[in-house]
Amino acid sequence: MKKTITVLTFALSLFTIKAQTTVADFETFTLSPGSAYSSTIGTSFQTSNASFQYKWGGYWSGGFSYTNKYDSSTAGFTNMYGVKPLKGYNSSNIFVVGQDQGVINLSAPSNTVEGFYITNTTYAYKSMKLGDSFAKKFGGLSGNDPDFFKVTIKGYKGGVLTTDSVPFYLADFRFANNTLDYIVDSWQWVSTSSLGNVDSVKFFMYSSDIGSFGINTPLFFGIDNFTTTQSSVGIAEYNTSIKFNVYPNPFNGLLLINVTDNIEATVVVSDVTGKIVFKQQVTEMQSNLDLNFLQSGVYFLAVSAGNKSSVKKIIKN
Repeated sequence: MKKTITVLTFALSLFTIKAQTTVADFETFTLSPGSAYSSTIGTSFQTSNASFQYKWGGYWSGGFSYTNKYDSSTAGFTNMYGVKPLKGYNSSNIFVVGQDQGVINLSAPSNTVEGFYITNTTYAYKSMKLGDSFAKKFGGLSGNDPDFFKVTIKGYKGGVLTTDSVPFYLADFRFANNTLDYIVDSWQWVSTSSLGNVDSVKFFMYSSDIGSFGINTPLFFGIDNFTTTQSSVGIAEYNTSIKFNVYPNPFNGLLLINVTDNIEATVVVSDVTGKIVFKQQVTEMQSNLDLNFLQSGVYFLAVSAGNKSSVKKIIKN
């Protein structure tokens, strides 16, 4: 009997998922003060969990470059590397600036991209805020134009596009109430675990401001703390997402949350600056959240339980 139990225990251990989370914060890279990574176009720079394609050759190029250029005020094309928060996430020294069509290849199979922090570059922010010789001021002269600036992250497995994608609005002026309009000016977390296990991710940028030669809004963004989880290969998928719905959205005061799985979870609501404004434990599949005290605006609701988490944007009227 003892031998049987030992064998059974070993067999069960084969199906145990072992996950290792890796965060690329880019702080190990060395740069001269006020500079950026430069190399032959078509090469890549490596972190412990990913390879970032470098195709940095001008306005219409795609790819990534890491930098320590701190400029949150200069408008225009000469400031391609500055980000609106000035420095990296949590005031780190080095961050990455990306462009439309940028590709990140993961370093190992069975990887899930948990997410990363994202923000607007100064170049894009100033263009949307003030307008420039190429692009319009978001909202237009009346402030009522339904403008938006969005990045969509898509995953690839074996060169095949996966079915899920994750959108994130770097600016959104589509609200009936103009006081809700925003342009992101701080580091915001984007959860991409819903893409599942992938071997690469690609960034696609969209804007409402389109001219004769394509999108007028500068197609740049900043990222930091690129986070992946590697699980055992060929045994089981490491699922880190929680399926839930909230309604109504937009809401007035009470918000109903419906968690697909009947689990004990933590609900956290943060404002657009990342400040936590509400936290509550939920133990039922359906729970009411009393958010009457919140000011009108955009918030992010995160649900987490163990190693699983998901985030949705919510709007208070």
